[in-house]
Amino acid sequence: MTLTSAVTVTPPAQDRCPVCHEATEGEARWWTLRSRHRTSGGDVEYCTGGCGCLVVLVNGELLKALPVDRR
Repeated sequence: MTLTSAVTVTPPAQDRCPVCHEATEGEARWWTLRSRHRTSGGDVEYCTGGCGCLVVLVNGELLKALPVDRR
């Protein structure tokens, strides 16, 4: 009798954008810092997601999220 081991293929982990809910592979880089500015209101950061969405953060807190237009 020969024993064979079953090979289980696990699908790649998927993450979803919190703005548009677009799925991407888990290994993809989601957020990229595009610009950072110090203002009287605090540090403002503009980041784009792997899906194309834009988020604006002030002192690390989400101020505005703009989903990509997928027409």
